[in-house]
Amino acid sequence: MVSPIRISIVIPTKNEGHYIGPTLAQYEPYVEKLGLEVIVSDGGSTDDTFTIIQQMQTGWPFGRLKLVQAQGKQNIAIGRNAGAALAQGEFLFHTDADVHIPNVEHFFRTLLHTFEQRPEVVAATTPIRVYPYEARWIDRFYHKIMNWAIHASFYVGIYLGKGECQFVRRSVFERIGGYNERIVAGEDCNLFYRLHREGRIAYLSGLCVHHSPRRFREYGYLRLNLIYLREALSLLFLRRSYVEEWKAVR
Repeated sequence: MVSPIRISIVIPTKNEGHYIGPTLAQYEPYVEKLGLEVIVSDGGSTDDTFTIIQQMQTGWPFGRLKLVQAQGKQNIAIGRNAGAALAQGEFLFHTDADVHIPNVEHFFRTLLHTFEQRPEVVAATTPIRVYPYEARWIDRFYHKIMNWAIHASFYVGIYLGKGECQFVRRSVFERIGGYNERIVAGEDCNLFYRLHREGRIAYLSGLCVHHSPRRFREYGYLRLNLIYLREALSLLFLRRSYVEEWKAVR
């Protein structure tokens, strides 16, 4: 008998055929053990993303690997919300198609324990690092600073967040209306800022997730951070994203 769903993993995709197979495969052994379901919210892929997911569905317990496809205009916030709308778990794990977890069972058991022992916690995140086999010294240095800044932001009332790793109580996520779909870039930080008004956000420094450095390789760290700064200032002063579309890097 398949165990009840406790955690719904929501992954937005668009032309993620290179990454989505290994990313989904890491969760499959724990579907029954941990009560997982994975929901892929696709934003109109034209590569083999859809085919890969369909092929993998046959090897999973029925209904534990779901696929929702975009209807009309979509940004990442819309995609994440569309996936969350199908969720049955008590908790949502919002992540990306290239994110790998070093120890899946320990990761989710630690998160569940944290939320069970601390009812005031409504969301959590962890450090984010580059795949170890691709990491250069600049990647390690930058991510160390980035993770420090994210953690420090919780103490000064800014509440930064990264969409690679946002673990949320579904009831609270739904209560605040999910991600702000008007935001093209920065929807992850906006979510955490709104969530902190509902309870505590935990930073679990003993855990981590790994992601691809593809965007850093494409833009470089300086240019990418100037783009992030521009978007942050636009949200702060204009209450909207500067860009109308967030360019995918594949």
